[in-house]
Amino acid sequence: MEINNKRKRAGRRLAYVLASLLLALAFLVPMASAEVQAAAKTPKTTVSKKTLYLGNENATYQIRFKNLAKSAKVTYTTADKKIAKVSSKGVITAVAKGKTTITVKITQNKKTYTSKIAVTVKKPYVWLSNKTTKLVQGSDFQLIANPYGLVEPKLKYSSKNVLVAKIDAETGMIHARGAGKTTITVTDKTSGTSVSFTLKVVERTEENFGEVYIDTAKMDKEYVYTAPKDTEGLSEAEVQRIEYLTDIQDRITKGRSITMQEMTDYYEEKRASENESEE
Repeated sequence: MEINNKRKRAGRRLAYVLASLLLALAFLVPMASAEVQAAAKTPKTTVSKKTLYLGNENATYQIRFKNLAKSAKVTYTTADKKIAKVSSKGVITAVAKGKTTITVKITQNKKTYTSKIAVTVKKPYVWLSNKTTKLVQGSDFQLIANPYGLVEPKLKYSSKNVLVAKIDAETGMIHARGAGKTTITVTDKTSGTSVSFTLKVVERTEENFGEVYIDTAKMDKEYVYTAPKDTEGLSEAEVQRIEYLTDIQDRITKGRSITMQEMTDYYEEKRASENESEE
């Protein structure tokens, strides 16, 4: 009986040891496999170009990699230290406006690989993507401002002459009120970065009534123009009209302004579509 018990205990110990070894192998094999795969694939940086902005946290960038083995050795150099420098740990730091190239050399699996990152250094700025220098009296025009390189931007809109054009300080909606000129300014309240332009407002007439802009937030959103998928066999004029209506729909969807003429053409298309569906 004692011999049988000893054999059972020995068997349990052996089973425990084998289970422990199998568990260890289960962890080691994927790790080894991942290392082999990383060594087999070409290592490279995750980006080939990068824009940095002076004066804030957007002035630095940590270089990252794909397929980099843990045993790999990496070195970094910059073509112009006056534009951007790079540390031994792969942190790029903007120094001055301009362009330069960061060269990354990777030694892995007894081979050397080279990656290059084109670096552009700029000052943080605000870009007006739909700036217009002329509006017809009575227009409601949604100005679109895009901040680049600014940290937690808070934009404020203003007009120098509110009798010519008033602009909503929060939304950037311009209301063209009277003939004349004014200066429209967009300022980031956090950094003080700003951009300005001169806006001319002309008197509304019968001839230019179609050029009056309207706020698309007031339009009926139930109808949505959908361009045909197949334009084969259509004339050049028909294709141009499809592109024209698609652009109008895109601006309506994004809450941007359109002209009275564009609104008229848009609703004419809506009526034509409704008539076709009824037939």
